[in-house]
Amino acid sequence: MTQAELNDILKQHKLWLDSDCEKGKRADLSYTNLTDLNLIGVNLMSADLSGANLRGLNLRYAILTDCILTNVDLSDVDLRYSDLSYTNLTGTNLEGAKIRGSNLRGADLRGVSLRNVDLRYVNLRNANLENVDLSGANLEGTDLINTGVYIFKGPRNRAVYNSKDDKLYIGCEIHRLEYWVKNCVDIGKDYNYSVEDIEAYSNWFKSLKELT
Repeated sequence: MTQAELNDILKQHKLWLDSDCEKGKRADLSYTNLTDLNLIGVNLMSADLSGANLRGLNLRYAILTDCILTNVDLSDVDLRYSDLSYTNLTGTNLEGAKIRGSNLRGADLRGVSLRNVDLRYVNLRNANLENVDLSGANLEGTDLINTGVYIFKGPRNRAVYNSKDDKLYIGCEIHRLEYWVKNCVDIGKDYNYSVEDIEAYSNWFKSLKELT
């Protein structure tokens, strides 16, 4: 697809949005190769991008609310400060994507790997994070309300618990909550945690069991 062809689609899509679907045409970019095109700040609200190749694109400040982005290659894409609220992202590849400061409120991220992804100040409120890999993800300032994900800034490594799939991450260790409760002392000793450190994590594990 050329930039001129994309611009025409975006023009028709804007008309479709502005006229409450009475004029223009909804953007259908499914299974389209959009690499090397300019999509900074585009408004593709409610567009169909399923199966599209967006690898390496700059989508900063883009409006992708309620889009269909299933099975999309978003690896190495710059999505900083974009709006992906209520978007279906199942089956999406986000490896190496830049997402800091974006809005993913209510998004469907089931099964998506966010391993080592920078999620600082991302709005994930009400997002579906079932079976999401959060190992190594930077969750500083991330809004995780109503996601079932809990964070403990422990005396050593930060602990992250995803109650949707019962996985608790501490450093490079990933186990179910019950396993941590039963084995936290031995694991802590293996990593030279102090008695006080182990007790702090143990108390948090117990509070999680009561909470979930």
